[in-house]
Amino acid sequence: MEAFRTVLANSKWDFKIAYPSSHFLIGSCFSEHIGNKLSRAKFSTLLNPFGILYHPDAIARAISRLLDGTEYGEDELRFENERFISFDHHGVFNHPDKNAMLSEINSAFTKGKECISSADFIYITWGTASGYQLNGSQELVSNCHKIDAKQFTKLRSTPEAIIEQYRLLFSTLFDRNPNAKVLLSVSPVKHLKDGIIENNLSKATLLLAADQLAKEFESVFYFPSFDLLQDDLRDYRFYAKDMAHPNEIAIDYIWNYFQENLFTKETKDLVKKIYSIQQALEHRPLHPENESHAIFVEQTNKRIEELEKAFSFLNFGK
Repeated sequence: MEAFRTVLANSKWDFKIAYPSSHFLIGSCFSEHIGNKLSRAKFSTLLNPFGILYHPDAIARAISRLLDGTEYGEDELRFENERFISFDHHGVFNHPDKNAMLSEINSAFTKGKECISSADFIYITWGTASGYQLNGSQELVSNCHKIDAKQFTKLRSTPEAIIEQYRLLFSTLFDRNPNAKVLLSVSPVKHLKDGIIENNLSKATLLLAADQLAKEFESVFYFPSFDLLQDDLRDYRFYAKDMAHPNEIAIDYIWNYFQENLFTKETKDLVKKIYSIQQALEHRPLHPENESHAIFVEQTNKRIEELEKAFSFLNFGK
């Protein structure tokens, strides 16, 4: 009998990821998962300097702003619900103190500006084609910040509009960073508040746009995170309790596919060693005063010293 699932075949890309390389990630919460995995593997990584973003338009404006290099001013903030907000940023930046918020926004902005211009790999993860336009404005907001829905108009972008916007964006990006590789993906996270049909139409819109852009730009590649969860795994066992987000098993499965298809053999071997040390560092002993734990700590420190000596770009800290 045939296996009761379809397995996504390995992808064939004309490049591989190796140490030391730098990685810039921006987009939906799924980009956070891959970004955290890369960071844990001791790659040079910068993740979401604007906070989590979902819509292609919001992500494109964030990248364009980084490439332009113009920091944020207080006139771009708005006071709502006893906090200052930015319609370009996730709510994680919201703050009751305007100056403190500006300082935090621009600190993250500076790091993002420096990274995107030199990163070897740039990851863009779209979450939804459905967005909210502030009434009286021509732009979609990155986040509504729990403001009254009457102040926004909901709309769904077309594949053509997304493609046209990113044609211009990628031309500028590759002028600034000609050696970068862009991995474009669609988040497998379901936006169930929009309804199942609307969510499916939204994801289809993103998939069509991503496919076309990958065909037009030789340094843009589609990574199938959406397809791995929707078709390869294709079972609600691999979702969290909300039936919308992938669970840890699914995230690890996609990460393993990522490693298998994009890492060199030497990189995979080194990641395995690094992860082994990370697990040791995270170990919490029941009896830290025991001699066995002291030996464990000594052995772990020795492994770290040997690895840092062999690979000068590694730094585990204290």
